[in-house]
Amino acid sequence: MAKRFQTYFGVSIPPFKERKLGAGSITIRFVLTGKVPSKKNNTMAVSVRKDARKFINDIFTARGTITKGEAHAAIKKVFAKVRPNQDYQDFVDKQKPVIQAQALYWSNRLQAKGLIFPLPKATMSVRFYFNNRYIQDTVNKQQSIQDLLIASQVIANDDYATLNPIHAASACYYEEIIEGITFISLSFRL
Repeated sequence: MAKRFQTYFGVSIPPFKERKLGAGSITIRFVLTGKVPSKKNNTMAVSVRKDARKFINDIFTARGTITKGEAHAAIKKVFAKVRPNQDYQDFVDKQKPVIQAQALYWSNRLQAKGLIFPLPKATMSVRFYFNNRYIQDTVNKQQSIQDLLIASQVIANDDYATLNPIHAASACYYEEIIEGITFISLSFRL
């Protein structure tokens, strides 16, 4: 029997094209400890002044003075750039070797079955065990984990064709655990 479109609030919704892994799928797991910063919330705008400084220094070295017009021209050479916050960079620097070591474990264990990183297609389930009572944004933390998996070359990408479906959950474990735990499961077919 063919599935039908359903209509809600005037919008016809087609049947969802759900991808199923089926028999023969394998699940590998990764565990991280510590705080997961939200990459999206931790970006910083910084001004890049290198070209402006060089422009002013070159003129000042040649003539010993600069004009008001040259100062304005130097200001126009300054531009803003967005970069990740240092907390996020420190997180990646600390956790990337942890993920890579765990990937090596899985690679050694499943290499005979054909496991090759980065995974071209997978599903992901991630659970965040928070060790404090702060209300935290699960989706932003999930995006940080996805970007870490790409940087560690565990997954090829986090677009919908590569990593889909994605399930994320989080809960408070205040006074039950000492530091936060992130538990990642990736399922795929070899």
